[in-house]
Amino acid sequence: MKRDAMAPPVAPDPGVTLARAGEDGLNFRSWELIVTAAGALALSVLLWSRDRVPHWEGAALVFALVAIGPLVLRSLQARFPQSLWLRLLADFSPIAYVAIVYLQLNPILDAVGLPIVDAELAAIDQRIFGTQLSIWMDRNFPPLVMDVLLGAYLTYFFWPVALGLLLYFRGKEGKFDEWVTALVIFYAVNYAFYAYVPAMGPRYYQAAYFDGPVSGMFWATELDLMFRASPLARDCFPSGHTGISLLVLGFSWRNARRFFWIALPVLICLILGTLAGRFHYGIDLLAAVPLSAVSLGLASALARRLPAGVRVSRSQVAASFRRLLAERDSLRP
Repeated sequence: MKRDAMAPPVAPDPGVTLARAGEDGLNFRSWELIVTAAGALALSVLLWSRDRVPHWEGAALVFALVAIGPLVLRSLQARFPQSLWLRLLADFSPIAYVAIVYLQLNPILDAVGLPIVDAELAAIDQRIFGTQLSIWMDRNFPPLVMDVLLGAYLTYFFWPVALGLLLYFRGKEGKFDEWVTALVIFYAVNYAFYAYVPAMGPRYYQAAYFDGPVSGMFWATELDLMFRASPLARDCFPSGHTGISLLVLGFSWRNARRFFWIALPVLICLILGTLAGRFHYGIDLLAAVPLSAVSLGLASALARRLPAGVRVSRSQVAASFRRLLAERDSLRP
C-alpha cells in the first residue's frame, strides 16, 4: 500500500478555508460572531435609552463599528488571502475591540441606569472575611510589598497577549482561536456585569478609611494616582483582572505548561494587587472564578463543535433576506 494512503488526514488550514470560502461565502471564527453579537447588543441598549444618555452618538458609532468590524476584516482577508498584514489584523483585532468598548462603557452604564451597589458588596465581604480586605492590607502590608503587588497589577494586558502570540506563532492556530474565544466570552459577560452590578470599589467608596494614596517605597504611590485617572469608575464586579489571570493560568496549564510556570507567581501577585490597590472587594475576585471557568468551558466546546468556524453563505443570506421581505409583506393590511 502506498505511504500516502496510510497517512492520517490533515486538518484544513483555517486561512486556506477562509480564502476558498470567498466563492460562495465566508467562514467566520466563533469569536468573531460573538464580538458582532455583543457590539449589536450594546448598540441596541444605547439606542433604546438614548434619551437619558448625553452625547450618545459617539459611543453608538463605536459599537456599530465593533459589530461590523469582524465581518469586514475577515471578508477583506478572504478577498486578499496572500496579505499577511490583513490576516494579522483580523486575527488580533480583539485587542482593539476590548479596549475601545471599555472606553465607551460609561454611556452603557448610564443607559442601564442602576444605582451603585458598593454597600452591598462591602457587606458581603464583611460576612465572608470578617473584615474589609483592602483596608486590612493597607494597614498590614509593608510599602515594598505594595510595590510588588501594584507592579504585577500593571502587567495585566501583557499576559493574555503574550499567550496568544505564543500559540499563534507556534502554529497552534486552532488553540489560538479557542483562546481568543475564551477571552471574548469573558470580556463580553464581564462588561455586562459592570452595567448591571455597578460598583466603584474601595478606593472611592471606602476612601475615608485610608490615610492617603497607597504607600510604596518606589512606585506604588505613583501607580495608585495614575490608576485614578481611569475613564471608567464603575468597573468593579466581577474582577476582570482576576478573571483574565485565571483564564491565562487555566489555558496555559493545558496548552503551554512552561508559560504557566513563568506566569504563575506574577499573576498571583496581580490578583492580590487588585485588593492592595483598592480596586476590588473580595467578592469581586470570588465571582470571577466561575466566569473564567465557564468561558474556558464554552470556548473548548465551540472549538470541538465548530473547529473551522461558522460558514456564512452569500446565497443563504440572500434567501434569508427574501424570506424577511416576504414576511414583512404578509403582515401588511
